[in-house]
Amino acid sequence: MFRFIRLVRFLVLALAASSVWAASATSADEGQPAVWKSREVILTYAGFTNRYSCEGLRDKVEEALATLGARSDMRVSPRACSGHGKPERFPSVRIELSTLTPAPERAAGTVEARWKTVRLSGPGKLTHSECELAEQIQHEILPLFTTRNVKARTNCVPNQESAGDITLTLDVLVPTTEKATR
Repeated sequence: MFRFIRLVRFLVLALAASSVWAASATSADEGQPAVWKSREVILTYAGFTNRYSCEGLRDKVEEALATLGARSDMRVSPRACSGHGKPERFPSVRIELSTLTPAPERAAGTVEARWKTVRLSGPGKLTHSECELAEQIQHEILPLFTTRNVKARTNCVPNQESAGDITLTLDVLVPTTEKATR
């Protein structure tokens, strides 16, 4: 009899705990208030395996920023380039952007935000030959965003293409509607 009562108590407690866990998991995925924060950084590509023109680096960085949910008014400008469209030894871009950061509900200028899983690597994105650029994006650009669950695997060896694919997948805070990106 006591075994049966203990089993019922255990099941009731387990059911209560699972419903609390489910409620917290749901609320984490629902919208939350956030504010746009302006940021600025200069990125100088310092890789040895690939060479980029300043425009080529700009295009790759813009693509990554858009994927990460930067506001659409971002500016990525080539900087200190010697030749238009020619590969540079150390191409550089100036990045001006706004990213979302969590905010109290009553903060001025809040927008509704949600978590979105994004991949910066794979087909049509950064490939194994761009391992060094992926590392720089991970270390210099990702900290500008509100992220969680970052999964990164980049084993770059200078002057060699990476053996196998690179991984750069994460959750990032993005606006819930397209209007909020303006």
